[in-house]
Amino acid sequence: MHLPDATYRLQFRNGMDFAKAVELIPHFVGLGISHLYASPLFTAVRGSAHGYDIVDYNEIDPALGGYDGFVRLAHALKAEGLGLVLDIVPNHMAAHLENDWWHSVIEWGRLSGFADYFDIDWREPLTLPFLGKSFEEEVAAGNLRLAYDHEHRCLALRYYEALYPLNPTSYAAIPGNGNAALERIAAVAGTAERKTAAQFHAEIASVVATPSIAAELDQCLARFSADTLQFDRLHRMQSWRLMSWQTARDKLSYRRFFEVAGLIGMRVEDEAVFTETHRLALALVREGLIDGLRIDHIDGLADPKGYLDRLRREAGDGTYIIVEKILGENETLPEDWAVEGATGYEFISALADLLSDDTPSSWLSGEERRSAAEEAVTGCKLQVLGRNFNTEVRRLTGLAARFTGDGAPDQHVRTGEAIRQLMAALPVYRTYVGDQGAGARDSRILDGIAAKAAARAPGAGAEIAAIVSALRAPVDSADGKLRSEFRTRFQQLSGAVMAKAVEDTFFYRRGDYLAANEVGASPFWTPGGVGRFHAMMQDRASQMPHGLSATSTHDTKRGEDARARLHVVSEAPDVWAAAVDRWHGMNAESMGRLPAGEKPDAPVEQFLYQSLLGVWPIAPLGDEDDLISLHERMVDFAVKALREAKLRTSWDDPNERYEAAIKAFLGDLLDRHNRSFLGDFEKTAGPFIHAGLINSLSQALVKLTAPGIPDIYQGSERIDLSLVDPDNRRGFSPRGSLSQLPQAPTIGDFEDCKQRLISIGLNYRRGRGADCLAGGEYRAVRVEGPGARHAAAFMRRSRDGFALTVVPRLVFGQTPDGRLSIRPELWRNTFLAWPEDCQFKPMCNLLTGGVTEPRPLLAVADVLRDFPVALLVEA
Repeated sequence: MHLPDATYRLQFRNGMDFAKAVELIPHFVGLGISHLYASPLFTAVRGSAHGYDIVDYNEIDPALGGYDGFVRLAHALKAEGLGLVLDIVPNHMAAHLENDWWHSVIEWGRLSGFADYFDIDWREPLTLPFLGKSFEEEVAAGNLRLAYDHEHRCLALRYYEALYPLNPTSYAAIPGNGNAALERIAAVAGTAERKTAAQFHAEIASVVATPSIAAELDQCLARFSADTLQFDRLHRMQSWRLMSWQTARDKLSYRRFFEVAGLIGMRVEDEAVFTETHRLALALVREGLIDGLRIDHIDGLADPKGYLDRLRREAGDGTYIIVEKILGENETLPEDWAVEGATGYEFISALADLLSDDTPSSWLSGEERRSAAEEAVTGCKLQVLGRNFNTEVRRLTGLAARFTGDGAPDQHVRTGEAIRQLMAALPVYRTYVGDQGAGARDSRILDGIAAKAAARAPGAGAEIAAIVSALRAPVDSADGKLRSEFRTRFQQLSGAVMAKAVEDTFFYRRGDYLAANEVGASPFWTPGGVGRFHAMMQDRASQMPHGLSATSTHDTKRGEDARARLHVVSEAPDVWAAAVDRWHGMNAESMGRLPAGEKPDAPVEQFLYQSLLGVWPIAPLGDEDDLISLHERMVDFAVKALREAKLRTSWDDPNERYEAAIKAFLGDLLDRHNRSFLGDFEKTAGPFIHAGLINSLSQALVKLTAPGIPDIYQGSERIDLSLVDPDNRRGFSPRGSLSQLPQAPTIGDFEDCKQRLISIGLNYRRGRGADCLAGGEYRAVRVEGPGARHAAAFMRRSRDGFALTVVPRLVFGQTPDGRLSIRPELWRNTFLAWPEDCQFKPMCNLLTGGVTEPRPLLAVADVLRDFPVALLVEA
């Protein structure tokens, strides 16, 4: 296997296609990238902004350039020595009529050859939750009517532009009233089960081939649509039910991706489904066009290990495979997974320890803050379980009630409560218990959640015990199949609950330190400082040296440079708090103009100010267009954040009055005439921005040299001050790297400095530093002296050499005006202690070209004299 040296994540769509990607190859080469890391490329819903709503696993999206365009890109990459890692989506497809498999299931129900491809509970009609109002209301409004679908050559219920195919067995229920075409269509449908779908559709099409006949058919169908009783009866004859998306939340008959009804779960645990959903992807691997696979949402699969074992057998040992997996506190990737690692969210969490103030008195370390977070997260989990995932809990309750007790009238209620409390107590995204029963790791987790759930719901103690027994036991009993199904669905749901409750609820409510509110972060995190960072990197070197090291992704809550800046808030909480109080007073008049009861409360106001700090430009705001653009981005972000928080508005129940008030507040906040606030904010933000730029360089160099494979998100080689998607999917314009770093750089040189730093580090990694950085030992290097807490250092060492990384941290107030540097007096009498068993050799700073003579104590002031970070290698 040729492991990547570094990947570059490219988001296709939104203006990026294969032809434009080919044009970027010289940029990748210059930057030192070894592999393009592509977002999903298979055909998705028309106009998709992300590609995760796949409608055809076995076609490269024509909108991107199709198969031929993809091959040209792959060959162009190979010609420059670059590989390709592809993001694939085994967990779900689009529940959309453009998906032929889904269309077939709607039309033929259980008789469809694809009925078992999707995770559908066929004990009830298939839910189609795509109406704006109830079925009856939409019929009364004339928005639903019977129609002939010329593209698919069948009869359908039309809802605006969507055409939901009728089951052929129901055609006979439509009275012909002398319409010959309709009577002939009904006759064809009467023998449909004995034909292939293609033959059936061809015969239907032949009936209406003449335009005049098609027009008469349309008139007949229109008359039928006006009869609401007949129309309703026809609807009830289908194997599906159209209903309001709001009502469907409690009645869904299929597994979704998280709570997105438009994405339906796939049963890739079934051999036939695996084969058909991976046919093209594996063909591209075997043809040598793809070198690696990134598996989206591995925790959503019924059997992650079984899936990965099969994928490895099919793809071969030479294919680089990584999984999107969120690891909890002290959780490691399962050792028996046939993968090289995860996509890197745990690396972002490690950087929070490196860049946050970890003094014992830190406001982030208080037990009160952690306890409050624990209680709040439990509340968020119970909220999403009771509302967003109510239908999934009901399904689990129905399964569990068959083995949890004596059938007492209130048992169902107790069983549902037991399920919610157990899931709310889970400290990780999911367990991985299979039919062989729980291993040691999962047994410990199940014991822990059983105790917590029983304490919170003592009245459901018996049900809790029965459910935990079913979750942990091997499948060897008479009701083993039932318990296995329950366990599978419980484990598939728990990850979605964790993600929606923590990442997409709690992290949008907590506004005091947004840098810690990131995908993969523990909501209970307290800063562990350099010591914990080193421990995490040593573990990473031994457990997951080939996983990606990410700092920005398409899913992160904010860009890497925005987060690096927000880490500075931990160093100066009093300065920040005083500023927030001051701004609250400055904007009191604006708040007073808002409708009664609709002004932002303190946590929301704090959240908005910190978010604004994260995206504030380095240079002073220029013309009015800059302010308008900033305002538009903040408004879009604020509405999304408030809806995700689910306090006063939400996606399923928008509070338009409240949202309008927040938009108005932001409008006043960022109005060019609000000079007192804008001036004060820019002045206050200056030191945070300045120190944040140093943090950005530190995290960039650490990513390049720490254990793991550096992953660069599109455009972030310069500066990434993006907010959550879709803001982070905006276009970017690559620029060539400088031939050398600027001497005495200013903050205006930051983007050039960051890109040049990345280029130097990656090209060293692909060249003489390959053995050292790819698999070398990780050694923490001690920093001594009065400035010791403001620096971190580590060495990567192999038999062929070593590389010493030195980075500053916690430098708020230590950055001279206008310069991208640190006050030298911070490093007075501060030294790096050379590791005792490492040979002394002259060293060259790759970033500046300076030579350092080895000695037992290296002065940090000398190492960081000409640039804020240093990468020292053998001269």
